[in-house]
This record gives sequence, structure tokens and C-alpha cells, in this order.
Amino acid sequence: MLYTVIVLFSLTAGLVALSAFMLLVHSIRREDRRRSLTLSPRSALSSGTRRVLGLSVDHTACVIHPEHACPTCLELDRELRV
Repeated sequence: MLYTVIVLFSLTAGLVALSAFMLLVHSIRREDRRRSLTLSPRSALSSGTRRVLGLSVDHTACVIHPEHACPTCLELDRELRV
């Protein structure tokens, strides 16, 4: 009886870990296709993936040196000037 419980728990934990890994890989590929790492995350999955991977974008350099700004900051600057 105890053996069955341990095996079922192990299988469940393994499936949960595999599902989380698959979601993480899917989200990474989606962010890479969209080239949207410098933008705000579009979904909770994207936000969670960035948190797990430790990714954050610091636009301080774009503000200090606007001539070397990233494409996202340049586009936002263009939109604000119009």
C-alpha cells in the first residue's frame, strides 16, 4: 500500500515538473520569436518565465545616453514626440 502511494506521488511530481518545464520552454520560444524582451511581459506566463530566469531590462542607459538607446526606447521616444 505504501509502495503504491510513493510511486503515485513520484509520478505526479514528475509530471508536474515536466509540465512546468514544457511551459517554460514554450514561453522562452514565444518571447524569442516576438523579440519582446525589452517590452513589458504580455502574459502571466511570460512574466513568470522572466522571473524564473532572472531576466529584467534596465533602461537607465537609454535615458542617460539617448544616442545609444535600444530600439524600444527609440520607438517610444518617437511616439511621444508626435
